Amino acid sequence: MKHQEVEQEIAIIKKMIEKTRKETAESGHFFIAIGIFSICCIFLIGVANFYHLIHLELPLLLIMMIGNGLIGYITVFRREKKKKVHSYLKTICYSIWAACAVPAIITFFLPYFGVIPGNLVGVFSTLIMGIAVFSTGVIFESKFIVWSSFVWWGGAMVMAFMKVIPQSFVMVAVIFVGWVMPGIILNRRYRNGSRTNESR
Repeated sequence: MKHQEVEQEIAIIKKMIEKTRKETAESGHFFIAIGIFSICCIFLIGVANFYHLIHLELPLLLIMMIGNGLIGYITVFRREKKKKVHSYLKTICYSIWAACAVPAIITFFLPYFGVIPGNLVGVFSTLIMGIAVFSTGVIFESKFIVWSSFVWWGGAMVMAFMKVIPQSFVMVAVIFVGWVMPGIILNRRYRNGSRTNESR
């Protein structure tokens, strides 16, 4: 194979990888959809705790986990299955999210076994998700996502001094500021970039 043909194939692969990166990261749909759904679920959990409807907490947590999984599949993973070219960075990103999601999910169930008190669930899960958010920002070279991870860690510190009920509402604010807003910013940048490319 000639050197020129190799360069052409490499260029095609790079374009496909860049296109996939923009679709998954810069479109912001993944962040916005999961963020809004999580906010709704956590708000309902806070309301359930406020009215002492503790029996609704676990079903709402399960709904949030399953719903986020479905949103992730619809916005990212289903499209990924159709792609023939996968970037190594994307594989790393998905692996990091899986590695952080599992302990975060386990944390929600630990109080039911008497391992940790309920007021530490939000603290631990938020700290763990902050790691995933920070890593995602570094991988996709997005300063908005990187800085939003500090919102998650700051929120965890605030929640450490609170009881369970107000923690839910702090977490709602953390998800909105540290997850939904970066998604909106990325979505706006993605749309502006698409319009610029179309006008050329």
